[in-house]
Amino acid sequence: MEIHHRHHGNLAYSEDDVITFPLGLLGFLKFKRYLLLQKETAAPLVWMVSVDNPELSFPLLDPKRFCADYNPNITRRDLSEISAENPQSLLMYSIITVQQDAHSATANLSGPILINREQRIGKQLVLLDDRYSTKHRILNT
Repeated sequence: MEIHHRHHGNLAYSEDDVITFPLGLLGFLKFKRYLLLQKETAAPLVWMVSVDNPELSFPLLDPKRFCADYNPNITRRDLSEISAENPQSLLMYSIITVQQDAHSATANLSGPILINREQRIGKQLVLLDDRYSTKHRILNT
C-alpha cells in the first residue's frame, strides 16, 4: 500500500507497519492508524503520519532527550489498553510544536504517546500532573 505526504513524498507500507491508536489522539479521535517515519536527515525527530489522512502528521521526540528526569505515571490500566507488560517495553514520545524560530520549539509532556512496538498499539496519555506542561521548552537558550 502507499500514501502520499506533502513533505515526505510517497510512503510505501504494509499493514505490519501501521500502529493503531484505538482511542485516537486528543483532537484527532477519528484518525486511528499511523506510520512512524525515522529519517536520518531529521534525527532525532520521528514523524508520525496518519494513514487515514496523510495530511495529518506530528513530529515526535523521546522526552528523555531533553528532560532526563521525565517519569510520567503509567498505570496498569494504561498498559492493559495497549497490551503491554511493563512501561520499559514501550516507546515513548512527546509531540513537538515547532515555532517560526526553532529555538522556541516546545514539547507536550502532559500528553505523552506510548507505543507497544510488538503489538503495534498506541495510546496518548492525559497526565494530571503539575510537573509537566503542554509547552515544555526543548532548548534552553
